[in-house]
This record gives sequence, C-alpha cells and structure tokens, in this order.
Amino acid sequence: MTVIDLGEVTHEDAGPAVPLNHRRLLRVLLAVLTVAGVLAVAGSAHGTPPGLRPLWITPLNMENDAVALDGDTAYLARTGVGVGDTPTLAAYNLATGEMRWSTPTGDQLAGYSPRPAGDVVLAPVDPVTVSHNEENGDRYFYITVRTTIALDAATGDELWRVNGDAHPSVPTGTALVAEHDRQNRVVGLRAVKLRDGAELWHLALPPLADWTPLPDFDHPEAIATVTQNGTASVYGFADGKLRKTGRLPWDGEGVVTSIAPTGPNFAVSHDQIASGTMTTVYDSGTFKALWFADYVAPCGALACSSYFDGLSARDPATGRVVWNLPATHDGWQVGADRTLVGADRNNNQLQLVDSRTGKLLGRPVTGMAAPGSGEADSVLVTRPSLDPVGQLVVTRVDLADGRQTPLGRFGPSGDQTVCLSSPGYLACPRYDGLHVMGVDP
Repeated sequence: MTVIDLGEVTHEDAGPAVPLNHRRLLRVLLAVLTVAGVLAVAGSAHGTPPGLRPLWITPLNMENDAVALDGDTAYLARTGVGVGDTPTLAAYNLATGEMRWSTPTGDQLAGYSPRPAGDVVLAPVDPVTVSHNEENGDRYFYITVRTTIALDAATGDELWRVNGDAHPSVPTGTALVAEHDRQNRVVGLRAVKLRDGAELWHLALPPLADWTPLPDFDHPEAIATVTQNGTASVYGFADGKLRKTGRLPWDGEGVVTSIAPTGPNFAVSHDQIASGTMTTVYDSGTFKALWFADYVAPCGALACSSYFDGLSARDPATGRVVWNLPATHDGWQVGADRTLVGADRNNNQLQLVDSRTGKLLGRPVTGMAAPGSGEADSVLVTRPSLDPVGQLVVTRVDLADGRQTPLGRFGPSGDQTVCLSSPGYLACPRYDGLHVMGVDP
C-alpha cells in the first residue's frame, strides 16, 4: 500500500521561501496531494528511454484533494471545494487511467489520503481544524477527523461508517479508531472489523498526547498510550484489556509530544525548552527506562537512533549499540534488512545500508525516495534534472547491493516533489498534474 498526505499541519504566518526540507518531509511521511479534473491519457514523451513509460496524467490542486496507490489501483479523493461540487472517492486503473468507480462520500473529505486495506478502502471525512499555541508563541493548526467511511475496494459501495479516525490493520482484518475531543486530543479507542465495522471493544481514555500499536499495525499485540504528563498505559490488542499503567520514570521536564513502537517496547519523545527533543525508550512490561536518543526509528530488527553527527543502530530491548555511522542522519526502513540513511545534513543524498551490520551498499544517490511498496527488490529515487532544468530524473536502487540504474526523466520543469510507488508504477505530482508512469522491470 502507498499513501501520501501533505498539509495536515499549517503555520499561521507564511514565511519566506526556503530550500525544500527533505529531512522534515521524510520524517513526517508526507501528506495531501490534490487531484481534480478529468483524466487524460498521455502519450510517451519523445526521447524517454526504456524503463520509464508515461501512462496518464490528471490535473492537480495541491491544497485539497489526495491520492493513494495500492497494487494496480490509484484512489483519488476529491474534496469538492468548488461551488456545487460533491466530495467523492474514485478508483482508477493505474495502467490505463480508466475509472473503475466513483462514490460520493456525503461529507467533506478530511485532507488525508484514502487508506487502502485489502478489499476495503477507508476514507477519512468530516474534518475539523483546531489550533495549538507553542510555548515559544508559534501557533499551529491541525485537522481532526470526525468520521471514517469504509468502501468496498472493488465496487465503491459504502460498507460502514464510524465516528473517529480509523487506521487499518490488514493482517488482522481490523481497524483501530481514534476518537478526538474539541482540542484534537484522543479520548477514546475502539477496534472494529474491517469488512463490516462490527465493534470488538471500546476504551474511554483520558486526553492522550499519542498512542501506538506494538510492535506495529501489521503485527499488533498491544497498544501503548501516553498522556502529556507522562502517564502511560498498555492494553491488549485483541481484547482491549489493561495490562499495565503508571507514571513513567522521567523528570517531568517539557511536554510529551509522541510515542512510537521500538520492537516490543515504546519510545516517548518530549520537547524541552533548553535542550530540544529527547526520546526515551521504555520497557512495555515494566515501564523501566532502557535508553535515550534524540530521535528513534525502525531499522530492520534493530532501532536507529540519531546523535549529534551520526546514526546508531541499537538492540531495541537493551539499547546496546550494534553499529554506528558517523556523518549520517536519520533512517528509513525500505526492506526487511535494508535502511536508507541521509548522507548529508539535509538528506539531499541517500545511502543504502544493511541494517543488520551497518555495511554501506553502493554509493550515495541524490534525490528523494518514493514511499510505498515499490518493487520487492528495489526502491525508486527521484531528483530534478540539470539539463533540461527541473524535469524529474528517476533512478532504481537495487536493495541487494545498492547498484543504481537510471530509468529516465519526465514532466515539465519544476521543484522537487514527493512521488509514490506501487509495483510497476510511479506517480509524481507536478504543477501541471499528477503524472503516472509505468516502470519496467
């Protein structure tokens, strides 16, 4: 499954133009591509070499609508912001651009991408925007999803709808639904069946800073929650029953901002005015603090943690350093034992690494990885060309050894944008539309 979202969080004041922040884009995992208008089939561009085949293009509006890829299907969510327009979710054949179905959602789409989930696709709708003031005076706006609609992926028929923001767990055939209060805080969680929406269990909760399944949505065994004052709880995923609760052993400085899985345990980040963000990994059974880092992310069977000028991979249970790479920054898992790391401070260059050993595979590649399932044995990277200026150049990086294969370039001139991939396909937003490309093996 491939999903991109852009624009869930906006600042009150528009700042001056700055270089594209690849570090932020890759961490946040990207939000709201917009799609509007009728589909037009695009012929092959003159001079495009074998390996990259233009298929079709649709006009884009980069502020309101959204797109997601899954297998051979593109899901386009049109928010209906024009007068008389109706919000709809449509499914298109990635190879031809043929529309398979289009369904009115009845409510304004929420600015999030559709969430494909096997034979079901979830559409977050009925958005509410709330604001938040930081201690430094900055003001941010967030979108809360009040309703999720489940549609049949084959026909577009509505199957069920629920109050809250539903996140699918396809292997378990369930979805976890987060319920928000007027301040955008999660105050309830419920588990429902993906196919019919039948409720399995429901939890009423104190206002949370964040929550996460453990170890992830594909293999959920438990759910961890944390409040802003550091009270954590762990619940069983299958039954929603409380397993452990208590205050985390921290000094209380700063505010808890997020929680993330770290193997069977969980990492809690909190912002400190003097020292910035600090992340602590806690044992999910005892809440004992295990180790500390600035930033923690999955890294195969290990956990990648950033430090001042480098990256380490640790045993998630003990914090023992297995390998470290000076002068690298951040890490994004792209295979069972493969990780992409930033080879420069702004992550303009990426380096493939064996996440088991820290061995560098191939040479650095310039550009941004296209998130999504992609190919089982490779990842696609895009960057603006120098001649002609601004077209997107596509490179395939072999996950076995890091070997790079140029596939071609396409599109009009423009800035770098975040593309998304599905096996055999690449979809990239440009100022003239969403370009869908075929990618040869």
